[in-house]
Amino acid sequence: MNLIFIAVEGPIGVGKSALIDALEKEYGKQVLHSFREELEPNPFLDLDKFYGDKKKYAFQTQISFMLSRYKQFETLQKSLKQPDMFTNHKIYISDFIFEKNDIFAELTIEDEQEWKLYQKMRDILLESLNKNIKPNFVIYLRAGEETLYRRVQSRLKRTEQLMLKDVDGDKGITRDYLSRLTNLYDRYFFHYKASPVLIIDVNNIDFVHDPSPVSAIIGSIKKSIDNPPTQNTYIKVGEL
Repeated sequence: MNLIFIAVEGPIGVGKSALIDALEKEYGKQVLHSFREELEPNPFLDLDKFYGDKKKYAFQTQISFMLSRYKQFETLQKSLKQPDMFTNHKIYISDFIFEKNDIFAELTIEDEQEWKLYQKMRDILLESLNKNIKPNFVIYLRAGEETLYRRVQSRLKRTEQLMLKDVDGDKGITRDYLSRLTNLYDRYFFHYKASPVLIIDVNNIDFVHDPSPVSAIIGSIKKSIDNPPTQNTYIKVGEL
């Protein structure tokens, strides 16, 4: 098996970490190396300020996140281009792609001029990434806003620096926020062209607490690792 590079994507609460944990267990850390995004301290992400006035702070916040992801993606690329000869790593898996920043930027940046400036800066960074190794395929874990809302409520992590309010609240993760977020994720990955996308619909399935569907998901991913897809493929877990 040649070196395989996979990225796992999906909105908050969809189960990316749990899936990567399961893949590590399946293949072993000597074969599969996971690269997980680290949320660096963002000087612009003051919860009271950001959620109190997103229009004012969204641009600075998203630029900071974009630069952080760019730096981490460069580190990942060095590992892909110069694999450690003393390990047996054949599979590299990342829980983010650099371009995903666009989803959150579009969701939060409201000022038209700031959005145009963001796109210019994004394009400059993307140009420098053109020669980098792209994923053999991207796994997009897909779920609806109600499913995600339930999961976020039960498994909110401090490191995500997010607050929950009820649906009528003006801060944090509301159903409306998740609805807009899932729509943007769908639009982005249904039309993603840089690599084939394995779209796995995990709506109403919580394989974090119920591991029974994991074996079917892992089986489908292993087939794709052995024979990487050449086009986007949609899989509904219950139909595996």
